[in-house]
Amino acid sequence: MNHCVRLLLLFTPSLAALGLLGIAFATNWWTIALEKNIPKDSSFNSPSDDRTQSILIRVPVSRGLFSECSAYRNVKVLVSDTFDFRPNFTLIEIDKLEQENCTTEQFQCVTGVAIARPVTRCIDNQRRCNRIVDCEDKSDETNCSGTNAVHDHEFFQCPTGYMKCQDKKSCYRPNEQTCDGVSNCIDDSDEMNCNAEKCQQNKHVFCPRDGKCARRDNSKRCDGIVDCADHSDEDNCQRCNGDLSIISCDSKCFRSDYRCDDIVHCSNFQDELGCDDYTTSTSARHKKFLHSDLSCMEQRFNPFRIHPPTISNASLKSYSEPQQRVEYLNTVFYLQLVVFYGIVGGLIFLLLAVVSLFFFGCCRRHCIGVPFFFYGLWMFLAWVLIMIGLGTFAAMWFWQKQTVLDAGKSLPSEIMIHERNPTLRHIEFFGLSFWLACGAALSTFIGLLLSCCVCCTLGSSRADDKEYEIMHMHAY
Repeated sequence: MNHCVRLLLLFTPSLAALGLLGIAFATNWWTIALEKNIPKDSSFNSPSDDRTQSILIRVPVSRGLFSECSAYRNVKVLVSDTFDFRPNFTLIEIDKLEQENCTTEQFQCVTGVAIARPVTRCIDNQRRCNRIVDCEDKSDETNCSGTNAVHDHEFFQCPTGYMKCQDKKSCYRPNEQTCDGVSNCIDDSDEMNCNAEKCQQNKHVFCPRDGKCARRDNSKRCDGIVDCADHSDEDNCQRCNGDLSIISCDSKCFRSDYRCDDIVHCSNFQDELGCDDYTTSTSARHKKFLHSDLSCMEQRFNPFRIHPPTISNASLKSYSEPQQRVEYLNTVFYLQLVVFYGIVGGLIFLLLAVVSLFFFGCCRRHCIGVPFFFYGLWMFLAWVLIMIGLGTFAAMWFWQKQTVLDAGKSLPSEIMIHERNPTLRHIEFFGLSFWLACGAALSTFIGLLLSCCVCCTLGSSRADDKEYEIMHMHAY
């Protein structure tokens, strides 16, 4: 086989792979956003146990090996009719409740907490079966027949300041416990027929979906604190209680401590803009806000940092398992390193393969087999590294989608929203750069096969050249 034909056969796939991978490396087209998969109001066919809710969702506009630009949209999605948007207990309170052991002189509420002290499940035994509900789950006043003599009499007197509930089975304080957001009667009669006026009299905000008052004292509408399970007290807010420290965006209100916490709450990034003087970030991801027809937040990845960035406590406060969240973010960081160095290694070995062909053209008579050996070696290493980079990128992409539904690493609201709105899982798809890199991997594999074929023909080609030279030797 003529050496020019060999060069042409080997140059073509190696140069094609080098060009395709170079373009993929230098662009942010690795994934694309599909706007058609963002939920539309007209597409909702809500069953009886669902309702629509205005939620901020993340839409990846572009993603490359060095940076990722994400926009945020305030759209309506389906949510569970029973989902509670109110903040849960803090991690310290949860640990305290889990490790709490009531004494022999105390009664432990079965599933709820004590009404007077929401951070404990223990009440004194004297409060058990005394006609006054002290546990949120009412377990202290159930199954009381024969347990306490007061329940064996049809007639009983409530303590001073209390009055009987409608079912005549328990007592409550009408002035303080009527429409206060907590059921103090077994039949819930103290929380019936509540309206905005009654709630306001007791300094509680009214939750229209539940028809009840919020539990928190001095709760207000549009004050940045979610008091209603359906988030209704913080929706459709034109003004935020006149408090200038409260952030107002997307017809919602957020407290000032939501500002510069590394979590986007506003579609226009109002809560995360101008944070240089507000807080100091030690993250390896550099944030930049791009403003055009479609604003997005760009986060840059530093591939030359071998240790994952420090995770701020503010970004972990909403997660029930913060350690698992940290492990997840660290794993993503290391996977990004594998993708980056896999693609860079593929580029380097492809370049070495092309250089080895030039050596073949210059010194083919002296070391005809050596350049082909190195060319095949470089192409093999390039193909392996490209496949590692592509495989890691695809695995990380699918894993991040699945992790959205993982209760150990995602917020409960995110899990519920993605379960009710399956199209949200398909907002992002593989982009042109990913397929260019796949084309580069295919070209590299073809070049590897051709190098094996060329190496197999070297021996016979050299024999043919020698035979040709002998036949044309001059006779002496």
